Amino acid sequence: MFVALTAAAPAFGQSADWKQCADVNNRDAVARSLAACNRILKDSREAQNHPMALRNRCGIYYTNDGYEHALADCNLAARREPQSAIVYDRRGLIWRAKGDNDRAIADYDQAIRINPNYARALYHRGTAKQAKGDTAGGDADIARAKQIDPDIDK
Repeated sequence: MFVALTAAAPAFGQSADWKQCADVNNRDAVARSLAACNRILKDSREAQNHPMALRNRCGIYYTNDGYEHALADCNLAARREPQSAIVYDRRGLIWRAKGDNDRAIADYDQAIRINPNYARALYHRGTAKQAKGDTAGGDADIARAKQIDPDIDK
């Protein structure tokens, strides 16, 4: 299952690095995207935005099967930005990819606690529940996600 990961560049600075760092789904630009995120993370003037760059880099690694690197970035982003539902949803995707549905569901639960209407986390939790055999629970989460975002599964 391909999952779209989106990440916006900060409104205050639409620099080329931010635009490239936010390009988490472009498999053809992995090296450029990682380099842009790394430059942002090394720039002390961007310190307040490091959690966003970590989230983006996590997404880039995840999209390109670099699960250990993705997990390390998501863990650090979660410590720096504990109220980011996106971080927990992304980390849940990594746990799913690694075959650990229990940890994935725990992260999706956290994302949903932070943002109860986060359709992606609801949808992802639903698919993880289904994978564990909880068809009714999974179907309920997916139905709720579709109420919020009718195109969530497209």
